[in-house]
Amino acid sequence: MADVDNDEALDEETEVMSLATGVAMIAAAYCRGTELHGAGGLPKWSSNEASAAGRSLLGLMFDNDANGGADESRGFGDAIRDCLARCLGEAAAYLAFSLAIEPEPRWGGLAGSRDDRESRPLAPDLPPHLPKQLAKPTTESAFVASVRLRWLIESSGYPSLGRAVKSENQDASAMISRIVPCVLRAMDHTSSAVRREGCAALVALISATNRTELRWHGAALLDAASSTLSGSTAEVFGAAAAAHTRAAVAVCADDPRDPGLMSALEAMIQAASSRNHEVAVAKAWVLEFPTLLSALKLGAAAHLGRLFPPLLEWLHARDDATAIGAASCLELLCMMTWPRVPNHAASIWSDIARAYTEADARGGGQTTQLFRTTLERLAAIVQLASGEKFEEVWRAACIEPIPAQLAPLISFLENLPGRDGVSNEWHVQA
Repeated sequence: MADVDNDEALDEETEVMSLATGVAMIAAAYCRGTELHGAGGLPKWSSNEASAAGRSLLGLMFDNDANGGADESRGFGDAIRDCLARCLGEAAAYLAFSLAIEPEPRWGGLAGSRDDRESRPLAPDLPPHLPKQLAKPTTESAFVASVRLRWLIESSGYPSLGRAVKSENQDASAMISRIVPCVLRAMDHTSSAVRREGCAALVALISATNRTELRWHGAALLDAASSTLSGSTAEVFGAAAAAHTRAAVAVCADDPRDPGLMSALEAMIQAASSRNHEVAVAKAWVLEFPTLLSALKLGAAAHLGRLFPPLLEWLHARDDATAIGAASCLELLCMMTWPRVPNHAASIWSDIARAYTEADARGGGQTTQLFRTTLERLAAIVQLASGEKFEEVWRAACIEPIPAQLAPLISFLENLPGRDGVSNEWHVQA
């Protein structure tokens, strides 16, 4: 009888995760997630049928409902999301073990460190005896772990992740403190595929938490995001840019001059200047920059001389999404920094006119119409901000015969409400 009791006690001590967490980990490896610049989506080893089966399994396990999670368009209910958040906290030690690299990096502040980067929070550990019994982490196992990590964070969501605690006496931030080291290990990994999933996991974590819950880890998260972006390949850049811009907005103060926001802006400007010829970089840049720009507002005005050249160049990109995205970025940039726009009005017009004229080469249809509509909004913003300086430029172009494709834009500008003197208010012409 005593032997039986000892065996039961040993099982309780050596238990790594519950059956529920095991089920959640299985489903996380096969279910479809949100796509983000190549990360997420349906795992390459999975299928639509496997994804649906995984969601159904979670419904049966946590909600006693065979169809509780089968419909991807509906998402999970609160009961399943709360359970997934608790399972993620329980699985954090195993995920951290799978994402570890050898030799482990020595960050700033640690003995033997040669790196001045921000120190990383300690990751949760497995029971001391267990790592010796497990196979050493490989790139493949790390990639699977990063996929599971991203999907569990994303599926738990807000506010389930922040309120998931193991006991009533545990602080709500304790769960976030178990997850953040796993995300950081994924972003610091040597494999580009793992880093990309790690960046997507950080984006999901930001969406699933609030600023208060992330306050203790802001410096480490920004440091990891900055490092990943600066050394990113084309396949990682999109997810890294999303992670850096959204992390900066999430953890920095609302002051547009916050050093974290300015550092993120500098990193994006450098990428636009040095990698503007890379199609994947340009496409991701125009998608992620508006998030940062909306937080910077007029703080970006001092950098117009470095922002306008790549954006104006991308107006003529062969990729339709890049060209339309560049036009949208320019519209928002001119709106946020309008007091400084008049100094650049003359140089902006030539690129707007050329892009508008060549829009037919994009195949016509909805794409051409969307591009030209966006350019018209951009021209209207520049006209409002610059007044006579911009009007003189486009009216000078009317002296010579203009291309037929450009005529609608000229007509659009001529029909805009007039501008009263030097004020910034429109008035209707008599």
